[in-house]
Amino acid sequence: MHTFLRSLIRGLARLVLRVMMKIEIEGWENLPAGGPLLVIGNHFGLFEAPILLSFLPYRDRITWLAATEVQESRILKALMGLYRIIPVWRGQPDRKALHAALDWLAAGGVVGIMPEGGVDPEMRQFTTAGLQTGLHGGVNSRLSAQLITPRPGAAYLAVRSGAPVLPVAFLGVEQVLGNLRRLRRTRVRMIVGPVFGPLSIDHALPKPARRVQLDEMGHEMMRHLAALLPPENRGPYA
Repeated sequence: MHTFLRSLIRGLARLVLRVMMKIEIEGWENLPAGGPLLVIGNHFGLFEAPILLSFLPYRDRITWLAATEVQESRILKALMGLYRIIPVWRGQPDRKALHAALDWLAAGGVVGIMPEGGVDPEMRQFTTAGLQTGLHGGVNSRLSAQLITPRPGAAYLAVRSGAPVLPVAFLGVEQVLGNLRRLRRTRVRMIVGPVFGPLSIDHALPKPARRVQLDEMGHEMMRHLAALLPPENRGPYA
């Protein structure tokens, strides 16, 4: 029954997203047949994860890490449960969420994560301090459409799991909410890049040096995303 519901909602979501946006998907030939696979994407708005979950061909093999405050909405909380989406406390070492994602990858599944950790960079100071910003905390669209530096979670998952990494970049999602208010459709490009990895660090190094290497792995992941975007959208990775 749950499989049927997931398929039904996924189909409806594709229809709604197509009505809201003119979605163009590039690089379809770069998609691996299955997992283990870590999918990363930029986070300029609220629609990257729904687009990926609706259009990637992995069906019940894919899960996602989403900010725990999304569960403040009863509807979104129910959808998270139905699709087995993993809630994560942003800005903190959420071991429960990371272990759940690693278990999913170890079982040959597909896990999605946004390395930047949120749409609004101004909220990072609060999440780093361990504060939940709430479902409506900060802006919902990064109108500058510029990449920002990553949080360490995505690199940690890549290194610990040894899974290959699939970069998927988005353009136009930051304009969707504003255009909806004007009853306009938005042209959104989803660009699937080539798989890279696996990533690794030297575990013989002392902990501070390993952390430096892990941070560099995070920047490496962002450089792969930046390579799929025009120079004006690459932020510090231009």
